Amino acid sequence: MKKIFLFVLILVVTSSYAQTVKSKILKLKYTTPESWTATEFGGTLNWDEKGNELCRCSGIAFSKPDKNGKFNVVIYAVPNGGLDSTKREFVGPLHFENVEKVEKTTNKNFAFEKRRSNFYDVRAKKASYNCIRYITKPTEGHCYIIYAWQENTNLLNSTSEKALTEMVNAIEPL
Repeated sequence: MKKIFLFVLILVVTSSYAQTVKSKILKLKYTTPESWTATEFGGTLNWDEKGNELCRCSGIAFSKPDKNGKFNVVIYAVPNGGLDSTKREFVGPLHFENVEKVEKTTNKNFAFEKRRSNFYDVRAKKASYNCIRYITKPTEGHCYIIYAWQENTNLLNSTSEKALTEMVNAIEPL
């Protein structure tokens, strides 16, 4: 009886930790770090159909609660020719304020064009959270746009950037 209880306990504990998810639709694989949750949205055949309140397109929304403001990472799948799509410049009512300064960066899975800026809340008509936008180098005719931010009106600091980068690094192409 003790062995069965111990086995069930181990099974419950290991299942509560990060799990690797393969999204064949989005051609991505991701392992959510501890305390992060993920929700896929959008069409199953066409990345520009359906969607949700974040975008009328396909993607994944990751979030993690934090005492200083929730962490968010949203990734949009972008088909050939879709990089200029206006809808992917928004995360719900938040519009990414584009900047000229571009950093080139890589992780073990992607090469990125990285821009640091802020969102503009079109509903409230005012500047909003600081944000980092990554655009991946095209892979097999498509790419991804990734937005990472903390729901906090202060500038992103090294601790919050580390948490956001950990989630971005957990995303891989299939």
